[in-house]
Order: sequence, then structure tokens, then C-alpha cells
Amino acid sequence: MPENIWTIVGAGDALGGLEALIEERRRLGPVCVAESLDQVPAAATCVMQVGGAAPPSIFLSLPTATTRNGRRVPIGWLPADRKNGLLAYASAASRVVRRQALGLKSGPAVLLGQWHERTLNLVDAVEGLVDLSRFRWTAERLVRRDLLSALRCGPGVALYFGHALSGGWVGYGGVAAETLIANCGEPLGAVVSIACETARRPEGRPSFCEELVLGGYCAAALGASARTLHEHNRILARGLCSALGRAQSLGDALRLAEVPDEFFSHYRIFGDPAAPLLGAEHAEDAAKQVFAPAPDYLLKSS
Repeated sequence: MPENIWTIVGAGDALGGLEALIEERRRLGPVCVAESLDQVPAAATCVMQVGGAAPPSIFLSLPTATTRNGRRVPIGWLPADRKNGLLAYASAASRVVRRQALGLKSGPAVLLGQWHERTLNLVDAVEGLVDLSRFRWTAERLVRRDLLSALRCGPGVALYFGHALSGGWVGYGGVAAETLIANCGEPLGAVVSIACETARRPEGRPSFCEELVLGGYCAAALGASARTLHEHNRILARGLCSALGRAQSLGDALRLAEVPDEFFSHYRIFGDPAAPLLGAEHAEDAAKQVFAPAPDYLLKSS
């Protein structure tokens, strides 16, 4: 049995919109297309499920949600009933996957956050834990217009901290999925919202995270399906940021993060947890040109 099998689960008609991504994955290595979770191979490292009533918890769990050798694996989700969204997702995710042929390093990572003392203190605490090329674009440094422009470079991963709702981030005066998608340049590897409710589907309507992946904005998104405690998010943020430098994908980072499962309980993955955390070819050079100095930059440099 080959190792590191990329695995997608769903009915045949549900996977039709993802053919481009499946073929791109086949060019890179072994692929398993399964109809149900009990067919997930033991060598799977991540799983993407297409269809089902709602996104599952981020790890496959006992008794039927593990691979046959007992390992837990990260699982991402996409709805099966939005064909145009699946086509847009497949196109964007394929572009991210093709970056692996360029020999790029993981990253860059961009740290985003609300202009709020507690949030900025959290970003201060985790910024140095990110062992990747990184940039800080929190809301005390740049306004929404400039953030939207900056993200067009297609970073490997964007991490947002602060308040959020099912419709998007509260920081920067409010950022909705449709606004990000309308300003999309290069797709991001992953968008991580360590905040409340960005994976919540009010009355069955798509969540912020869901809209991001189906709009072709990123290859994977992580968010919470309910309100979360700041202290829990602080622990999750430290664990996840510490793992990014050793991770090739969002799924890797979640698996490597030394965080008890209880802190993941409300979080969900949308899209492919195995999508590489690779930015566009010139993302780092473009990010270096973004004007986002710290408010006390002149004081610290004098």
C-alpha cells in the first residue's frame, strides 16, 4: 500500500465539479476516491469529504471515523450541491497544488487581527512562534482597503485573530467573504480564523469559511461553528502557530499542534486539509512592499 494517499470521499455525481483537482493530485501521487468514510485507506494523512448535512469535526474519530490502523486524520468538507462553487474551488485549489512544482518554501504567513487590546496582545504573543516568513497586517497598521489589496499577492496562510461572525471578520470595519472574493488575486493556501462563528451556517446558509473556498479564494479554511472562549483561542493559537514551521499543510499543522482536542471542538475545516501552505511565486516579494508599519515604528528605530 503506498503512503500518503490523497483521499477524497463523496458520491460520483458530487465529485464531478472537482475533476480538475483530482487529476492534478493524480499527477503528484497516489489518490483514493471513495464513496464513504469507511473506505478511507490506512495510509491517508488527510481526507476531504464532499457532501453530507454539515461539516464534521476536524479529526475523524472512533469508532467509524478512523483509518484502519487507528490513526486520526484531519478531515475537510465541501457541500455537494453547489456545482459552480465546486468548479471555482477546484480551479483555485489546483493552482495552489501546482506551486509544489516551483520548489517554494512554505509561507509566507500573514497575521491579521482586530484593533482591540486583547487581540493585539495575542498577536504579540504568537507572532514570534511562526517559524515561516511572516508579515503582520493587523488593523492598527492598515485599513480594510489596503488589506484587501495586500492579500491579492496570495500568501501561503493568513491567520485572523479577534471578533468574527458567521458573515465574516469584525476587524477592519468588517470583512465579508464576498468582499475578499471580489478582490481576489492569487488564491491563498489557507485562511485560518481563530475567532467565533466563521464556520457557523445560520439556518443552513453558507458560512464565511464555506464561501471563501467555494469562491476560489483559498484552498482550505478553518473556523469555529459557534462562539468560542478567548482563553481557548489563545491556547489554540499558540499551538497552531508553533506548528506552522514544521507543517506542509493545514492538516499537518493541526495534527502537530500540541493542543488538547477539547480546544478544537467547535472548529471545522472547509476544503482540502492537505492543500500546501504555499504562497504564489512572488507572494513574499509583494508582501514586502505592503506599507504596514507598527504605530511606534519610528520610536523603536530611533
